[in-house]
Amino acid sequence: MNQPDPPTLTPQSAGELAGMLRAAADAGHTLVPWGAGTLQHLGGPALPEAGRIGTRALSRVLDYTPADMTITVEAGATLGEVQATLRPHGQWLPWDPPAPEQATIGGLLAAGVSGPLRLGYGTPRDWVLGMRVALADGRLVRSGGKVVKNVAGYDMHKLHIGALGTLGVIAEVTFKIAPLPEQVAPLLFTCPAPAVAFALIDQLRARPLAPISLIVSAGRNDERATPGVLLAVRFAGGAAAVARQVRLAESAADQLGAPRKELDDEHTRALWPALAGFAHPSFTHRNQGAAGALIIRAGAPAAALAAVVEALEQAAPPGCAVRVLGYGGIGLAYARWYLSNPAVQPGTHLAALRARLAQLGGYAVVEGSPALPGDPIDRWGPPPATLALMRTLKARWDPQGILNRERYIGGI
Repeated sequence: MNQPDPPTLTPQSAGELAGMLRAAADAGHTLVPWGAGTLQHLGGPALPEAGRIGTRALSRVLDYTPADMTITVEAGATLGEVQATLRPHGQWLPWDPPAPEQATIGGLLAAGVSGPLRLGYGTPRDWVLGMRVALADGRLVRSGGKVVKNVAGYDMHKLHIGALGTLGVIAEVTFKIAPLPEQVAPLLFTCPAPAVAFALIDQLRARPLAPISLIVSAGRNDERATPGVLLAVRFAGGAAAVARQVRLAESAADQLGAPRKELDDEHTRALWPALAGFAHPSFTHRNQGAAGALIIRAGAPAAALAAVVEALEQAAPPGCAVRVLGYGGIGLAYARWYLSNPAVQPGTHLAALRARLAQLGGYAVVEGSPALPGDPIDRWGPPPATLALMRTLKARWDPQGILNRERYIGGI
């Protein structure tokens, strides 16, 4: 991962962060909130004249009492640093986004990214109890609290999750945390066809089975050494319960003709970070096309996941290699269209994909794109029904439009 240029403003406290925002608003200067820079590929490009306001210096643990099962940290702490604080006490944040050792808590929340643990543990939004946010006018506002049952103002901070820092800059966050599972068991199955993989997903989601991750990997024109469709599975919990679930999962897979693929310890450790980082631009693959990869996130009702994966494969430009990861039980999928010919303009194919997904109640967002002259990529697709409300919030909290201007949905 390339080392990003340093931010132009580096506040050392939440108060200093708020003061810098107020000064920028008064002067009409636009700013890009910047954690570690690992997720700046999301959203539209930053304006050339925009400066950066960095949060990495805000990295303290403000409050952590293991018995309370909550932790409050400043937004510039990395997820890896937070996990290192929790681990000696047998606790963790069950969250596995890309590059956890580099990415900051504030940046991850602003980007709204999760990972393969999402099936078992939900999204980061489910683990945030409260926030302190610096608004563009220099106000520091709190929402939520530091105890699990607090409900006052609970939802306000959730508006900043996934908003790409367009509504304010996250200064500190309080999370509820979880005990580390006694055991985690990863499995990998090789399925002869997509239909077998999705049938196995259905069986693995039936009680008493309760996987924490179900990731199906499919593709088109793929040069992988392993034929068929791969299904990666994880179970977690007490040792006896995990062992029982592994036996049941292997039995279900055997009946469907999907043998377990054995991996050594090194490849097992590498598998899950690779799956989590699949949609990041730094991910490399032997199919990497000459023009780069178009990275697409698609969503639909969970029951439509097989159709979503198929649509992501079939809508790609002819001849290009495609790899798709589908999140079983969630209805989320990521695709990489490896554009082998720089002359290929994928815009029409993207429009066809969105039309197909709309029939399923779904959507597609472009999260990464190579430079393609003559084919400006529509990153967001049709605006959501909530766009007017989002514009109202932006106008109220950032009336001068200084924060990440024009990078979010609808040019917000």
